[in-house]
Amino acid sequence: MWTYNKIANNTANIPTPIIKGDFVFCSTGYRTGAALLRINTDGSGKQTAEEVYFLEAKVLQNHHGGMVLIGDYIYCGHGHNKGFPICVELATGKIAWRGGRGPGTGSAAILAADGHLYFRYENGVIALIEATPEKYNLKSHFSMATHHGRSWPHPVISNGKLYLRDQQSLLCYDISEK
Repeated sequence: MWTYNKIANNTANIPTPIIKGDFVFCSTGYRTGAALLRINTDGSGKQTAEEVYFLEAKVLQNHHGGMVLIGDYIYCGHGHNKGFPICVELATGKIAWRGGRGPGTGSAAILAADGHLYFRYENGVIALIEATPEKYNLKSHFSMATHHGRSWPHPVISNGKLYLRDQQSLLCYDISEK
């Protein structure tokens, strides 16, 4: 129906795009970058992708670990295999904040729940970051009970439990309010 290959690379295009209305935000690693597209449909139903903006890799590249949209802001890890926490305004591409290295190393898989971001770094560190575009606010962090080498599974929350897979191990943490 339409194509856009400016952020494609010849290795892997891992993150799932974010969709909001007629807009598609996409990012990838391997020195590529990020883009916001507007999908236009003409009277006959033909669709085209119009680039709203493009961000060079040094500004934003989400290698793997995904991105989440909360309100009008995208939260993700930035950098090829780095996972630096970052918040970007969807409509403009303006960086709201950069969190620096953060408490973990390597790429970070991200999950949002209850006004917070859960960053699961490939070295087994989990960071709890406030989900606000106002400023980077690391609330807490801990190391997983196991660490079987580099891994990138996304965290999952269900019924007040945080589930983390670490290669052959499955860990469960009670994060419900007592």
